[in-house]
Amino acid sequence: MARLINPPGKWNGRTVALDDGHGMETPGKRTPYIQEIGRQIKENEFNRKVVQYLSNILLDHGFRVLLVAPTDEDTPLSYRTRAANQNNADIYVSVHYNAFDGSFGGADPNGIELYVYPGYLNRPAGRLASSLAKYLRQGTDQNFRGIKEANFHVLRETDMPAVLTENGYMDNKREALLMIDERFQKEVAEEHARGILEYFGVPFKGGIDYLSLGDTGAEVKEMQENLLKLGYTMNGYGADGSFGPATEAAVKAFQNDNNLEVDGFYGPKTKAAVQIALDNLNKGEEEMEKLAVVINSFADFPAVEALVIRKNALIALRAVAEKRQVAEQIIVAGGGTDGLKGSNFIDLTGKTRYETSQNIKNYLAK
Repeated sequence: MARLINPPGKWNGRTVALDDGHGMETPGKRTPYIQEIGRQIKENEFNRKVVQYLSNILLDHGFRVLLVAPTDEDTPLSYRTRAANQNNADIYVSVHYNAFDGSFGGADPNGIELYVYPGYLNRPAGRLASSLAKYLRQGTDQNFRGIKEANFHVLRETDMPAVLTENGYMDNKREALLMIDERFQKEVAEEHARGILEYFGVPFKGGIDYLSLGDTGAEVKEMQENLLKLGYTMNGYGADGSFGPATEAAVKAFQNDNNLEVDGFYGPKTKAAVQIALDNLNKGEEEMEKLAVVINSFADFPAVEALVIRKNALIALRAVAEKRQVAEQIIVAGGGTDGLKGSNFIDLTGKTRYETSQNIKNYLAK
């Protein structure tokens, strides 16, 4: 039975039918035996994961998603297209992985192909295929084999623009192994999503590997800790694991300073730039900072934020300051100086966090 999923927020008025190709046990729909992993890979291992990731991205952008074959069974093609037609889907996208001769020793073709119904290249289906192809060509290096025409059931019997994508060859060893690479699965899902969004004129606001406003959890906290290490404060909220407006502002400030697209999304490019900045920070040990404030954990950050800003100081975790001298002069905000590298300390440690906070206020008042 097809499954219609509503977005968590407001529906944008569009419904996308997604088809994850063949069933898990469909005969022949699998790679040759792969010695390196000791088994074959079933086509639906890839198709289902991509559709799963793609569904999540589309739902986050306000689309309804109709899964026309949501089980591991090989759902009849007539059922899939009938479900899409009855639910008035706006487009139909069928995700597949290609095959040539079922052997790694043959002609060994490779690459991406997209299909529309014959005569539809200059119609909406062709425009959708072009949008999908634009992004599928931007990811992992693969041969682009073009947008083609075929009299496939899912292209012929659908009442809406329909495209079938072949995202690699199961009988090409390199592309076969990509089928179970989670990074590749997510990449292909995001590329499909970007193409669909472009087709409908909906701005892309983030994919599987993106953090954005409203997200919570350990990944958000790690991002916040990294931004704090780099000196991007969050209005005193610290690393609380919640991606709120203050965190978004910090992400945007970092993006602006590093000539990235300033969109507030913590995606792969921003994450890579943060890692480079952290690496450069660690490499800069020889160029000693003038002043650093040492805290025990990022939970202590709200207490020292005013001090850091007023003194234009670096923030350093105790765990780091115990391994190397982090600055010429070090202000200790809790925990004392024992174990810290250096000789020029200002110790504001109190018997309690409250007393430490008062010591910081008194120091700033001088």
